[in-house]
Amino acid sequence: MKAGPADPARGEAIAASCSGCHGPTGRAPVLKGEPAAQIQNALLAFRSGTRRNGTMQGIASRMSDQDIVDVAAFYAGPPPTPAPATPPAAPTPAPPSTSTAAPTTASGTLGRTLYLEGAPGRDVLACAVCHGEDGQGADAVGIPAIAGLSAASVLETLRAYHAMPPVGIAYPDAMRIAVKPLTDADMNAVAQFVATLK
Repeated sequence: MKAGPADPARGEAIAASCSGCHGPTGRAPVLKGEPAAQIQNALLAFRSGTRRNGTMQGIASRMSDQDIVDVAAFYAGPPPTPAPATPPAAPTPAPPSTSTAAPTTASGTLGRTLYLEGAPGRDVLACAVCHGEDGQGADAVGIPAIAGLSAASVLETLRAYHAMPPVGIAYPDAMRIAVKPLTDADMNAVAQFVATLK
């Protein structure tokens, strides 16, 4: 490999795009805290094609030696410590509204937030990372469009992925990992939001 000294900060910036499958803390599958050499070897094997996984081969094929060294250095750092639990704050009364727009329900707000931003403190990935803010997906890499689906269809699909055991295939496992931290209320809220995407 032709690379300079490892730069974990640069690796963290590169790894931000990995969170769609591996989670924001590198826990799906566990990467954070693994030896740098192990991560480098895995990425090199994906890049050379000696280790097969369509998704990872495509990603690693675009990584330079320096990218691999830096990402490995970032993930090799200590695992994140869980944030201390904080009691919920007392609700602040909302000022009187002068808007004529229809009110947003709590479920609608939750669904929109989970879809667009995720919930990093709970390892919930934003659906938009893969499916796009507009729900149009990424056909070139096999991520389906979900805009236009009914809430019932989306909820049924989310529940199926939530109950699914690991299968060792990138796409279903990525969805299973993404959906696993969601509660039933979360899944319902996301389904309701997705149904608004056209």
